[in-house]
This record gives sequence, structure tokens and C-alpha cells, in this order.
Amino acid sequence: MVDELDTVTKLEIYKLVINRYKSLISEKESHSISEIRQRVSPYSDLIKKHRDAIISDMLPYIPQKHFLMAAQRAMDYVRTIKTCEFSFTFWVDFEEMEKIKIGTAMDKAILLAALLRSIESEDVKVCVTKKGKSYVKFSWDKMQYVFAPESGSLLMGDDALKVFSEDAAAYSFNDLVYENYEEEG
Repeated sequence: MVDELDTVTKLEIYKLVINRYKSLISEKESHSISEIRQRVSPYSDLIKKHRDAIISDMLPYIPQKHFLMAAQRAMDYVRTIKTCEFSFTFWVDFEEMEKIKIGTAMDKAILLAALLRSIESEDVKVCVTKKGKSYVKFSWDKMQYVFAPESGSLLMGDDALKVFSEDAAAYSFNDLVYENYEEEG
């Protein structure tokens, strides 16, 4: 006969399993630079679906006219996703984030970058600092913007640039480029 376990006991068992196998999970969850860059692609069905919803009342969509409003809507969507960090490497894909409304700061940054690429941002990049913080950097109309997925805040102008003066960027990427700022010369 199997005893029915209470929720607290089940949670403790899950924690035990995760702690025991977190190094194996991290190993299986590690991605190459190329794989990570592919996640920023604006061409997935989910990204296209969100892009279509974001710009549905802006047709014909003209980036020079509509980009900032569309970007605000993309950020509003990413803000609906709670941030959860793990003590091991674990990626939450776009469909999983859509379903459970949880992702790491990096997952949320990648999602926003993909959405901004889908609405024709020419320079959006996920930036990761030396301390491991993830941000989304983009510009529009000669103004620099930095979105902090952890807090959902949007910094602009000098405030946006200050983020990286206090914690320098280690690398940045989108689906087209990868730049490592720590390479030895």
C-alpha cells in the first residue's frame, strides 16, 4: 500500500532530487553561443504571434513611427512574467514562459530581444555584465535604452549608460552577432 504524501513532504523530496542532480541538470542545460543566439530569432511562431498582437492596431506598421509604442507593449508583456533564478543552469523556453509565466532574467531578456527584433529593432542586444546581470539594450531616435528584466524597469539616455559603467558588459548578442568584451587582446 502506498502512503499519500502531503505537499510539504513532496516539496522536500523534489528539493532533495534537484540538489542531488543540479550539476547534471546544469551540464544538460548548457548551450553553445550559437544556440543561445538562435533563441533571439524573431521568426518563431510564438514571437510572430506576439508581434502580430502588439502591432495589430498599428497597421501598416511603420517602424520609424510605431517602434517605441510597440516596444513598450513588448516590455509590458515581458513584465507579466515573474523572474525566478536557479542555483543551477536552467533555461525556460518561450512556450514554457507563456504557459507558466516564469523565467530567469536571461530568459526574459532573450524573449524581449526576440520581440524587439520582430518589430524591426536594428540594434537590440542582450547584454550580460561581468557580475552576470542580464539586460536588453536598444536605441530609437538617437536615444539609448536599457531594459532590466529582473525589475522590469526601463532606463534611457545617461541612466541607461550608467548601468554598464557600474558593472561592465562582459558580452552581448542577438541572433545576428556575438560580442565578447572580455577577450584578451
